[in-house]
Amino acid sequence: MLGGVLGFVLIQHSIPVFISVIISTIIVSIIAILIHVTMLSKTKNANELSLIIMTIGISIFLRGVVAVVLDKDAHPLTPFFNFSSVSLFGITFSSQYIIVICAVIIFVGLFYFYMNKTLPGKIMQAVSMNPLASKIFGIDVNFQQLKAFAISGFVGSLAGIIIAPISFVQYDMGVMFGLKGFAACVVGGFGNNTGALVGGLIIGIAESLSSGYISSSYKDLIAFVIMIAVLFIKPSGLFSSEDVERV
Repeated sequence: MLGGVLGFVLIQHSIPVFISVIISTIIVSIIAILIHVTMLSKTKNANELSLIIMTIGISIFLRGVVAVVLDKDAHPLTPFFNFSSVSLFGITFSSQYIIVICAVIIFVGLFYFYMNKTLPGKIMQAVSMNPLASKIFGIDVNFQQLKAFAISGFVGSLAGIIIAPISFVQYDMGVMFGLKGFAACVVGGFGNNTGALVGGLIIGIAESLSSGYISSSYKDLIAFVIMIAVLFIKPSGLFSSEDVERV
């Protein structure tokens, strides 16, 4: 949401799209780091549930700030390409989808390579699995957490600004995307990045088909219907694997 709103404001002030994307992603990355430094890292004896509740509260606060500073209206943003739509195999869609698809492919590839093929990526995974053991081995856990928040702020901001021409810019635009992202993780299987990607594709295609053949009114319902169906059939997700614990 912050990426979409900041990008919209910058573009409205005649700043080029590419520069607006860079500025908004940097600002949101800094905000993400500040949230970790000033709030999350200061919480004593915090468990996962308390941190989740805290981040939900922070998101509500940020939405309130944007609603007061900007407004609660939905603002349209023109696609980044000069041509507004593309026709392929008899299907017409916004040209902005090209940017979205390319960004997904690029970042999935980069994250796979970074997390699985590089030492810094494996260190980040180690910290996420066991911070105490990582600290014993001399890893700067706090720095790794800051880096994770910075990356998540960057990616979240970029996602917000490139999806804005499709979904409009609004103070609560991130709520439904967050819920659908959660549904995609459930469908694919938590802890499986490839599964989350496939789960997102399944939900996205199902939503598009339901809009065309049933009604666009039920589009947002489809994601949760699929999630509930998968939970009934395979609660661990379609692409989940058994956890392996090394002793």
